[in-house]
Amino acid sequence: MQHMTLLRGWQIQQLQHGLSTIQSIVETTPPDDAITYRDGGSGWTVLEVMCHLRDFEGVFMERAKLTVTQDNPELPFPDPDLLAQMHNYNDQQLTEVYTAWRDQRRESITYFEARADSDWVRPAQHPKRGPFTLTDQLFLYTLHDSSHIEQMLRILREQRTR
Repeated sequence: MQHMTLLRGWQIQQLQHGLSTIQSIVETTPPDDAITYRDGGSGWTVLEVMCHLRDFEGVFMERAKLTVTQDNPELPFPDPDLLAQMHNYNDQQLTEVYTAWRDQRRESITYFEARADSDWVRPAQHPKRGPFTLTDQLFLYTLHDSSHIEQMLRILREQRTR
């Protein structure tokens, strides 16, 4: 169990690192660049990625709380593209979206740090991945951050080469 506690601690540190990394991206991205340049030319903008991170921060916390409070719950999996359309992601303000995400992230970190060892092994059902413990969710959570940080940097790099 000590090994898993160490691994969870590293994952929580990654969530904390995501705060400063994404802050740097937001602070150095001109507002027009955040809504103009698209992943691969037709994908999401930096602002749309940031909105996705904000919305899925809430999804990840909902999943975690369901896992801790219910027996083997079915975890929600909203369609990211549908959320982007419904919430008009590219019409929002990058700094406001970042601030909302940052505040949610801080709450998420506090929530995960407070979990008992028994919470981490509780089962849940992910609609695409099947059985999914809170430990599994934490690992996916940090992978999600890394993927979208890389995506935002790729979008900004692509716009510099055009």
